[in-house]
Amino acid sequence: MSSTSTVQDFTVYVGNVAPEVSKELIYELFVQICPLKKIRYPKDRILNTYQGFAFVEFYSTDDAEYACKCLNNSVRLFGRTLKVRKANGTSSSGVDSASQQNALAVGAKLFVKNVDELVDAQGLAKIFAKFGPLVKAPEIFSLKQLRCAFVYYTTFEHSDKALAKLNNQMVMNKCITVDYALKDGSKIEKHGDEIERLLDAEAAKHQIKLGS
Repeated sequence: MSSTSTVQDFTVYVGNVAPEVSKELIYELFVQICPLKKIRYPKDRILNTYQGFAFVEFYSTDDAEYACKCLNNSVRLFGRTLKVRKANGTSSSGVDSASQQNALAVGAKLFVKNVDELVDAQGLAKIFAKFGPLVKAPEIFSLKQLRCAFVYYTTFEHSDKALAKLNNQMVMNKCITVDYALKDGSKIEKHGDEIERLLDAEAAKHQIKLGS
């Protein structure tokens, strides 16, 4: 291990893990790619059930990166596609792009409805940035003759504040509604659920950036 390397450089984050998946199954899957050093698969202390994510430590950075390339979005276990990313949030594709993707993966994504025609993305960003840093500029689009937008925060702490303060408030000449956006591919399941918040809290505790 070089003097600049850390445990996180050798570790991958495994997300979207079904509760039926055992630690042994995770081992059997990843050991086919490279030799493993350690697996951490947290359980809820009260319910004694797995929390839906794991950390797999390898013996080198190259092994960790190779595991990400081989397994991310390519393996389904019990109906769920595994999300595999470097635990330190970096990859060979570039730090800036990876950092943004990691922040987006938190799930602090708001859906804003009934945006006034006079409000552009920059104006919307100024309003929402008062409650915390944004991952990127808001995305404005039309939906059923209404002007809407997606706003992305880095943490649920900031998105919760924005939702509480701005929902049903007048912005220019229209009353906007603010809620958590639907998850990709779902018509009912929204971002901001308990699982996403647990993952965000666990990642923050260990100073790990989540990958999507």
